[in-house]
Amino acid sequence: MSLQLRYLVLVLILNLWSSCISAETLPDEALALQSLASKWQVGPGNWAGSDPCGSNWVGINCSNSHIIYIVLSGLSISGSLSDEIQNLPELVHLDLSFNPGLGGPIPRTIGNLVKLRRLVLVGCSFSGFIPPELGKLSRLAFLSLNSNKLRGSIPGELGNLSSLIWFDITDNEISGSIPVSDGTNLGLDMLKKCQHFHFGKNNLSGPIPPELFQSNTSVRHVYD
Repeated sequence: MSLQLRYLVLVLILNLWSSCISAETLPDEALALQSLASKWQVGPGNWAGSDPCGSNWVGINCSNSHIIYIVLSGLSISGSLSDEIQNLPELVHLDLSFNPGLGGPIPRTIGNLVKLRRLVLVGCSFSGFIPPELGKLSRLAFLSLNSNKLRGSIPGELGNLSSLIWFDITDNEISGSIPVSDGTNLGLDMLKKCQHFHFGKNNLSGPIPPELFQSNTSVRHVYD
C-alpha cells in the first residue's frame, strides 16, 4: 500500500471515529427515526444524516442524547407509522397531526412508550382498530385520535389511562357502546382524572353511561 493510500485510509478512519464520538443521538434511537422515515413516501425536508439531535432534524427535540419530542404537524407527510417507534423509550410527546397522507394502522408498539404524555394523531388517515396496548400508557394525559378512519369498538383497556385528562375520538368510524367497568372488564369510567370526553361523529350506540359522571370523576365536557 502506497504512502498516499495509507494516508487516505487513515483520514477516512479518523473521520468515521470523529463522527461517532460527536454524535448526539443514541444509535438505537437514531435508527428508529430512520426507520420511520423509510415508511414515508414524503417526509420532513431536512431529515438527512445519521444524527437527528446533532443535525437539528425538523420536529425533533432531544435531551441527554434521547429523543423526547416528535412534533411534525402539517408537513404533508405520507406513508405509514413504523413499529420501530417503540425504540424511543424517553419519548414524551408524539404529534403527527394534520398529515392526511399518513395512514395505515396505529402500531401496537406505541404501547411500549411508557413515558408518553401526549399522543396527537388528529387529522390523519389512520385506519383499523384503536390498539388496546395504548392502555399501558399510564402517564398519558392527552389522547387525540379524532378525524381519522378508525373503526371497531373502544378498547376497555383504555380505562387504565389513570393520568388521562383529554380523550378525543371524534369523527371516525367507531362502533359499539362506550365501555364501563363491570368487575371483570375495564371501562372509561375508570378515567377519574379525565375532564373531556369527545365521542361525536362515530357509529356508537346506546346512551352515554352515567358512570362517567360519578362524584369521584372530573368530567367537565362530553361531546357526543
